[in-house]
Formats: sequence, C-alpha cells, structure tokens
Amino acid sequence: MPEFTSQIMSITGLGLMFGLIVLGSALQVATGVGLGLIAGPSLLYFLDTISAVQTAIVLNLILTLFLLPAEVKLVSRKPLLNLSFWACLGLPFGLGLLFLLEASTLKLLGATVILLSVIQLKFFPAGQANATTGPWLVRLGGGVSGAMTGALAIPGPVALWALLSSGTDALTTRATLRAYFIVAYTLAFGLHLGFAGKGAETWMMSAVLAPAVIGGIAVGFFGRRFLTPSHLRRLLEIVLVTMGVSLLIKGILDVL
Repeated sequence: MPEFTSQIMSITGLGLMFGLIVLGSALQVATGVGLGLIAGPSLLYFLDTISAVQTAIVLNLILTLFLLPAEVKLVSRKPLLNLSFWACLGLPFGLGLLFLLEASTLKLLGATVILLSVIQLKFFPAGQANATTGPWLVRLGGGVSGAMTGALAIPGPVALWALLSSGTDALTTRATLRAYFIVAYTLAFGLHLGFAGKGAETWMMSAVLAPAVIGGIAVGFFGRRFLTPSHLRRLLEIVLVTMGVSLLIKGILDVL
C-alpha cells in the first residue's frame, strides 16, 4: 500500500510539474515573463534544491533558444555586455547561497522573489533614465540578476527593470533579455556542473519536461492571437501570486 500511494503521488507530482512548465512557457511567449519565475520555485516542491535549479536552467535554455532567433536583430549589444559582465560577478554569490541555505529557506526566498516581482510589475514601472544612472542601473541589475540565476534560476525581473530603467525601449529590451538569458543560464549551468555536478534526476526531469516547454510555446503563440495583452498580464499576475503564496506556505510549514 505505501508503494502504491508513493507511485500515485509521484505521478501526480509529475503531472503538476508538467502543467506548470506548459503554463510558464506559454506565459513567457505571450507576455515576455513567466517560465523563469515559475520553473525553479515550482520544481522546489518536488525535487531537491540542486536538481530543481539545474532542471529549471535547462528548461529555460531550451525555451530561449527557440525564441531568440526571431528577435536577434533587435539585441542591443552594450546593455547585453554590461548585464553579462556583472552577472558573472553575481553568479558565484548566488551559487554560494544555494549551497548555504536550507531547502525551506530557499523556498521562502523564492516565494519572496516571486511576490516582489508581481508588485514590481504591477505597481512600480521602470523609472526615468539619465546619462549618469542608466549604465549603473544595468550594472547593478546584472549583478543581482546573476545572483538570482545562481540561486533560483530567476534572472528576469531585475534585469528587465534595469533595462527599462536605462531607457531601452520595450522591443529591444525583450530581445536583449533573451540574449542575456542565454549567457546567464549557460554560465550558471557551467558553474553548477563544476561545483555540484549533475545527477541522474536532473537529466531525467529535463528530458521529461522538455516536451512541456515545446507545448507551452505552441500554447503561448495560440493564446496571443485570442487574448488581449491586459488579459494575459492579469493571468500572469494570478499565476505568480498563487505560486508565491503556495511556496511561502510550503516554506513556513517546512520550517515549523
């Protein structure tokens, strides 16, 4: 009986993971934000911390490699180089947090990042740039984004805010972020391989969930044709709030 229950739970967990990755990929395609915020934190429910973050990195790389070719001509090189250089400095710090923090604390951190990202996207649009603050915002954003990539596979929110605050227009920002994700996730994965290795669980879950990313891309392109941007953004906010609150409760229960 315990083995049967365990098997059902594993099937249920796999189904939930698959659905969340489809949803995150679809929202990423439709709104520009989604999988990075959903993949890592959601996988923390079901996998150990190292496997969860590594699998999220692999899935995000797959999605970005699919989407970047259509936008590569819009990439702005100088902000990309700034973000990438400073992310290199932040990544080891984030990886250190991943090793130092307990799983429950990492869940609480992930929940906090998700909820703060929702608040940022909804209530605190990017500020006005000037010649002095613009480059420093990109550098600061790159460092913090790198740390968040190493710890939780979440480079997007801080980098997005930094690019918009530096005066980069929306289309260029989206393309530059895509290119930056390739750099950040590749570097993070390399560090993970060097310091943590890559277990069988990461390989298996990446292979199993890769079709969810492809399915999510199709759903995202389909959804963009039938839902307005405001509807998509509202759906994104609902999903992120639900994810953040659930992960926060899970982290608190683990601590207790």
